Amino acid sequence: MLAMTRALTLLVVTLTLAACGATPRYPDPAAERALPPVEVAPLAPGTAHERFIAFGDWGTGRPGQRQVAAAMATWARRDGGVAFLLTVGDNFYPRGVASLDDPHWRETFEEVYDDPALAVPLYVSLGNHDHKGDPDAQVAYGRRNPRWVMPARHYEVVRALADGTTVHLFAIDSEVIQGDPAQVRWLDEALGASTARWKVVFGHHPLYARSKRGPDAGMIALLEPLFVRHGVDLYLAGHDHVLELLQPKQGVHYVVTGAGGGVERMGPANWTSDTIYTSTGGGFVGARVSRDELLLEFVRETGRTQFAYALHKAPLDGAEAPAEENAAAPEAEAAGAGR
Repeated sequence: MLAMTRALTLLVVTLTLAACGATPRYPDPAAERALPPVEVAPLAPGTAHERFIAFGDWGTGRPGQRQVAAAMATWARRDGGVAFLLTVGDNFYPRGVASLDDPHWRETFEEVYDDPALAVPLYVSLGNHDHKGDPDAQVAYGRRNPRWVMPARHYEVVRALADGTTVHLFAIDSEVIQGDPAQVRWLDEALGASTARWKVVFGHHPLYARSKRGPDAGMIALLEPLFVRHGVDLYLAGHDHVLELLQPKQGVHYVVTGAGGGVERMGPANWTSDTIYTSTGGGFVGARVSRDELLLEFVRETGRTQFAYALHKAPLDGAEAPAEENAAAPEAEAAGAGR
């Protein structure tokens, strides 16, 4: 009864603020927890790796988006830069783009992510708001601006590290995938054919989430068997406007990185029994991938890493792999804490 009363109160407040044109403000559960300090160990000198940023639900053109973009540039400039960015959809609010000449291209993308530190390929996926416009205009834009990488509504990219380690990225169009057997067949076959050391799928809608909408039974039934059968390491999603990491399900890690729009697009974040980390207010996930480790940093809109978590592979030489690790920095720590 108490939980229902709180939920109804939150709904009334949200609707009232929306009617007044105000941005809802939600409590940040990460600020209320005693999180340990972030300690991100540097890689051994000469270790082949790439760094990248994953973000979503960003395309507002408002100050919150610009603040997160500035934090992305700050994080990107560290440790030799980033190799690429990827987006988990809702690239343009409220109704996607209408054409290649839509002003959103300039106002929401080109003029916001113009820092030289972010001048790298952006691997794009579509969200539900993008489907309210012309999704194919986003595909076509890549032929005008090669930085925008989206050869089709769903596609794959293989990244090769200097030591030959491969990272296979699979972009899905989650808005339509439940009614698109051809896309599911493509994903099944592409995952099955991949011999990459790391397999990362990204799309807009989460399978598992706790912060707003909860688990998506349809997405779970459709995609989880593929992820498990083909050894997917990580699924990156958005849709809920938070940062979130849950306990892995059958070996697959699920991350929500839908805080790219900043405080104006913030959603409620709920810490549950299977939450490893969650926060609201704005931010992104920065990643560093090497042969045996995929490190995730949950970076707030201030540019400070608040939480870090590492996925590990068994070393190819047969040595025992380290246990998965995580660390977090208290909200009150200075921006230079961690990384």
